[in-house]
Amino acid sequence: MTDDLEREIEEILDKLDQFVPEESAASRMRRRWGDRVYNLQRAVANRLSRISLGHLMVASLLLIIVAFALRWTVFGRYALVAGLILLFSTIAVSFFTAQRPKGEKRWRGQVVDLSGPNLAERLRNRLRGWWRRAKRS
Repeated sequence: MTDDLEREIEEILDKLDQFVPEESAASRMRRRWGDRVYNLQRAVANRLSRISLGHLMVASLLLIIVAFALRWTVFGRYALVAGLILLFSTIAVSFFTAQRPKGEKRWRGQVVDLSGPNLAERLRNRLRGWWRRAKRS
């Protein structure tokens, strides 16, 4: 009885291993378009990630200069507004994003000072030690 049961289980497992559900045309199209949209989003995000706040500030200043050159046109007014909005938003973002200095090391959220005492500090410590020993004598 157990041999028959084991054989049936093995047959069922073999059938499950070989079973591949058929994919409908709609789901293939959805997956294909989803892959294309995802790749496009990644490409755009990759290009936008290379733009720094400095680039945005320069672009906003150039836009403001162009707006002053074309100030009598409708485009000039909209360019001035867009340039000012871009300039103030980049300034605000630069103030609100706190960037640590690149040389700052952290461990468990604490700043680690890896620099030793400089020449003046070492000399001062040696003189203090000498002065304390001289006082004791």
